[in-house]
Amino acid sequence: MNGYLLDTSTCIFLLRGNRNVENKLNDIEESSCYITDIVVAELVFGAYYSDRIEDNLKQVEEFVAEMNVIPFDQTIHTFAQERAKLWKSGKKIEDFDLLIGCAAKAKDLIVVTHNRKHFEHIEGLKIEDWAV
Repeated sequence: MNGYLLDTSTCIFLLRGNRNVENKLNDIEESSCYITDIVVAELVFGAYYSDRIEDNLKQVEEFVAEMNVIPFDQTIHTFAQERAKLWKSGKKIEDFDLLIGCAAKAKDLIVVTHNRKHFEHIEGLKIEDWAV
């Protein structure tokens, strides 16, 4: 698999109309863009946490319907191996970020994030920031 895995921050930038992210997304094939079910969960949480729950849920649902979603169960072993390696080295990454990063690593995708520091400890992970 080749392509891009959008993390939650990138999806939020996209949903809020960030031109840099929109332009980059328009430059690549839609079929080469992915999100994980972890990102979906975070976006749905954000909708419920907002003041405009129904509007934001609808926006998230429409966005997710257009995306390729990678389920967590396809990347469990990569997550477990990476988490064990990081913990043994004294480095800990928030589980959701590690799950997203490991999905990108397992599927040979470039993770697209505005939060580089959350993913830099995952060895071999390719990272881009489209928001700048």
